[in-house]
Order: sequence, then structure tokens, then C-alpha cells
Amino acid sequence: MGDHNRTEQTLALLARCGAFELLLAMHHRGGTATFAQIAAESPRPAALLRAMAADGFVVSPHAGSLDGEPLAEAHFCLTARGVAVLGHLLRLRHWLASRAAPRPRLAGPDSPVEIY
Repeated sequence: MGDHNRTEQTLALLARCGAFELLLAMHHRGGTATFAQIAAESPRPAALLRAMAADGFVVSPHAGSLDGEPLAEAHFCLTARGVAVLGHLLRLRHWLASRAAPRPRLAGPDSPVEIY
């Protein structure tokens, strides 16, 4: 698989509903969370965990397959790749939030002129 296809696959995974929440749920718990904790914050966590594990973002220290629904107490950990990608996503989220802040106006509240 070429680098371009790999990048597109990774971006598609990260764009899936609940992917950011899954990574964030683990991050808020020091990089490790149980399936029950992840499921409380991310929709369809089993499918996302499978995809994230296949892409190298998370691992489970327990042997076994993710073919079925994990047990509630099954632990999952962010990998170095998962930590790095989440760091980029958090910085992007912060930057986007700063761009959405109201812009100061040059004159009174009825003036159409704004400072950019």
C-alpha cells in the first residue's frame, strides 16, 4: 500500500463517528481504559477498537482477538502512534476553536467594518 493510500485510510478512520472520543477517553485515563469506560464515551466502540488496533493506535495487553465484543473490564492502551495522533488532533481542535472566537470590531456595535 502506498503512503498516499495509507494516509487516506488513516484520515478516514479518524473521521469516523466516535474515533476522537475513543482516543480522548483513553487519554483522560492516562492512556489506558477499559472497554466499559470507552463505550460510555464513544459510539460503536468495538468496531472502532478493531480498526484502531489494526492501524496501530491502540493495543490490548491481553491476548485474544477483537472479533467479538470485548468484555467490559478488558483494558486497552494507546500506542505511541495513538498518543502522537491524538496530540495533533487536540492541537487542531484548539486552533479551530481559537479561529471561531468573535473578532473585535473597529467601531461601535452597528458598524459593518471589522478588523481581521
